[in-house]
Amino acid sequence: MTGDRMTGGQVGTSAREASIAGARRLLRQADAAGPAPAGDLSRVSRLVAVVSSSRGGSSLLHQLLADHPDVLSIAGEHTALYRLNRLDRGPDGSDALPPDVGFDHAQFSADFLGLLRGSRPPGPDPGPAGVDGYAVAVARRLALQWPLEGIEYSSVREATAHALGTCADPTDPAAVFSRLLERLRRLHPRLDPDAYDLPAALRGRGPSPAAFGPPTDGHCIEEPPFVVPRPRALPDPGDLSHQVVAVKSSVDAYRLPLLRRLMPGARLRIIHLTRNPAAAVNGLYDGWRDRGFFSYDVSDEVQLSIAGYRELGPAARRWWNFDLPPGWREVVDSPLEVVCAAQWAGAHRAILEGLDDAGADAVMRLPFERLVDPATRNRTLDAVFTFAGLRNLPHQVRLPVVMATARPGPARWRRRVDLVAPAVREPAVAEVAAELGYRWKENARWT
Repeated sequence: MTGDRMTGGQVGTSAREASIAGARRLLRQADAAGPAPAGDLSRVSRLVAVVSSSRGGSSLLHQLLADHPDVLSIAGEHTALYRLNRLDRGPDGSDALPPDVGFDHAQFSADFLGLLRGSRPPGPDPGPAGVDGYAVAVARRLALQWPLEGIEYSSVREATAHALGTCADPTDPAAVFSRLLERLRRLHPRLDPDAYDLPAALRGRGPSPAAFGPPTDGHCIEEPPFVVPRPRALPDPGDLSHQVVAVKSSVDAYRLPLLRRLMPGARLRIIHLTRNPAAAVNGLYDGWRDRGFFSYDVSDEVQLSIAGYRELGPAARRWWNFDLPPGWREVVDSPLEVVCAAQWAGAHRAILEGLDDAGADAVMRLPFERLVDPATRNRTLDAVFTFAGLRNLPHQVRLPVVMATARPGPARWRRRVDLVAPAVREPAVAEVAAELGYRWKENARWT
């Protein structure tokens, strides 16, 4: 079994290869411009992986870890690097991969380290070195986000210099990138600010029903909403051996043994983040109906007929959102809430069954509710840092908002309780929920 195995028809295969080739073209230009990442993933000594279902709160927890000064991380998920290296769908067409799946470790390592950064900005000086470093980081992200646009590194470099030189607040990464994107859109008008995880004031007009669909044609390498690159310092050669590398990807729920193979010399600690199924399913429901989170065009295999989603337009007949659990084809004609519940249960079932084979040195199960509850937040975060082998820090007053489809609030799922409740009370879902400590008879305490 190799990483070249594909599912679906020739259309899907051609689209994937075209996107990978386009991404590699800009990545080669960024590599030539430097600075080059140091070392390889075999030098990583400490790895902390957050695993959960989609919309389970993993983006928030990963961001809290990534903001720690002793942590190296990739902004957002590393799912795009799996896809760039053809580690996308397994033999059954789901996100589950065989433990011995073949791939080019040296190439994956170079791609990963090209995006790996520390938490600190490189410094306040936007001189040539700062411009070049940020331009390379931006180009590497744009390659994954817009692989078919034919973007040139020289254009990215010019737009970066313009943005850093004219932005009213060059320390605000969202404002800088928004200015950079505005400049780059003169040559590439399809670079849509609405496709990014930007504050509403920095995005374009809200999407209309006619605009529903992914921002790019063909095969998505990085799924929207796209990550906003931040100016951050490259790790020093010795950082890999003594700092913690923190990662998260929703598809890792189905491929835990691969984490050990990616960084074979690391002490692996896994945080299994849980969230009550009603809240997670509600978040998935919102995400499917949002303009982001498109993952695969499955139209060469099936036509989706998901009530609650299919009404949004032609793209909703083609594009699957979030992860593909084993057995996903069995729900392509089901109501959306049923699909979302299957995704939640599929991810956590895979984690529960896969932890024994993950080769982890330690596992922590963490309810998301303890992280967001002000009464338990501080000691929970202390426990997370201790488990990760990190020193404790002064606590944040406010939690960051990351990849949100709606304003965060307690128990938002209750507004949709008549839809969500039957789906999460289905026996296959309720069984997983009970194993994680969530029983419907106690839902009055769910947030």
